Amino acid sequence: MRKDSAAGRVLGIIVFLVGIGILVTVAVVTSRLFTASSSVLQVTPGSPVGATSELGSSAIRLLYQIALLVVLCVAGSLVAARGLHLYFVASGSPPARRAATKTEDKAEE
Repeated sequence: MRKDSAAGRVLGIIVFLVGIGILVTVAVVTSRLFTASSSVLQVTPGSPVGATSELGSSAIRLLYQIALLVVLCVAGSLVAARGLHLYFVASGSPPARRAATKTEDKAEE
């Protein structure tokens, strides 16, 4: 049987908050990306490069930013989940076992 670990619980909370911080950062960047006053897909009239190549390069930049946001979102979710798992393991048992134990205790009474 494991003992309660205050250091493990604090570390779990810190890891969880780092994951939440990553998710908040993703939300802020996404908000800025999609509420920008100028269009992300920009074409300058009369450009010597050509509208097609400018549009293509700006579309690639947009797809890159969206892919980066998806990766950061998944990473933030995984970090937050790992922090919660660490917290509950340091408390003595994983969250699923803790809920099952409480319902078993009530059934025995």
